[in-house]
Amino acid sequence: MAKLDWLENNDYGERQTRKEYLLAALFLWGLALVILLVPVRSSAQNIYYINAAEDTPSITGHVVQLEPTMRRRKGLTGVKGGSYRAKIDIEYNGTPYYVTNVGFNFTRAMYEQALDSGEVPVYLNPQRPEKSVLSKGVPFMQYFLPGVFAALGIFLLGAGVYYLKRSRSS
Repeated sequence: MAKLDWLENNDYGERQTRKEYLLAALFLWGLALVILLVPVRSSAQNIYYINAAEDTPSITGHVVQLEPTMRRRKGLTGVKGGSYRAKIDIEYNGTPYYVTNVGFNFTRAMYEQALDSGEVPVYLNPQRPEKSVLSKGVPFMQYFLPGVFAALGIFLLGAGVYYLKRSRSS
């Protein structure tokens, strides 16, 4: 009966396999959490603030800082638009606010007009005036890409559940 040492090694191998499945599940959950919290949350928040200002009237803001950044983007129409850094001073209900979100559809013509006049229309978010925007509208790709990342995060959560079940049944 001394030749049954392989049974003890078999139990050790099963414990190692369970531990590896558990570590894989934890890794997948961590990766899903990062994906869901960083790109998906920030995109969803930006879309939310732009949609909150969609049906509100515009007020006039005074340009404090408005300059193009080095990044260039190409829209769905093929017309190159720029990315802008803005700091616009507005007053709402007697309280001053700074608006920094230009939105997705802020064009070169809007930029040049704002520089010439020193004023720019600001689409007000009445609940959070500091989250108002300089242009309305959200392109389709701004909905599509966060949706892809959200689906990937949900898939990784499901894969983590699968590996957790494997770690308990092995």
